[in-house]
Amino acid sequence: MTKIKDTTEEKILNAAKEVFMKYGLYGARMQDIADIAKINKALLHYYFRSKEKLFDQVFSGALHKYFQQMDVFSDASLPIKERLFKYVDNIFVFLEEYPQMSMFIIKEIGINPDLFKDRVEAIKKNKGVNLIKILDEEIARGNIKKIDTALFWINMHSLCSYPFLAAPLFKHGLKAHHKEWSDYSPVKIKQSVKQFIEKTLSV
Repeated sequence: MTKIKDTTEEKILNAAKEVFMKYGLYGARMQDIADIAKINKALLHYYFRSKEKLFDQVFSGALHKYFQQMDVFSDASLPIKERLFKYVDNIFVFLEEYPQMSMFIIKEIGINPDLFKDRVEAIKKNKGVNLIKILDEEIARGNIKKIDTALFWINMHSLCSYPFLAAPLFKHGLKAHHKEWSDYSPVKIKQSVKQFIEKTLSV
């Protein structure tokens, strides 16, 4: 019975993730989630009493997975550039699996910033991972070039996530130049992000 319950709940959460990422909290319908999960709406409400509670679990899970990719920043056994390269590898694998995740998080932050703040504080509690602070310390030690670390943080995250966010735009734009978006694989884009890191930080 427990196994059946776990399987049903997993199906619901997977279906909810798909619907919420596409439509957000207010655009999503419980009936759509039930249809994708191949269950009736009454059973869906048995597991999750309201759309808001189901969304909260999906949103918290999405944020947890997103921030989990940043755990490598605190691995002091690796040189800083290796940590950043590993983060890039991790986030690309993550975004290839969940290409709409960044848009989902951005959209829901705009609608409910307090929910985002509460969830992030809960996820990051006691982790102490602060990339800007780590980079400032590396600069003080002379391990990397003196840069605006906040701007570097913004640029690196943008280079990783924007290709996934704007893929339809790039597809259209490249066709006008007789190029195909499919020729610019995540591997190529990932390598260009690592080159940006190398050139920006090397002393």
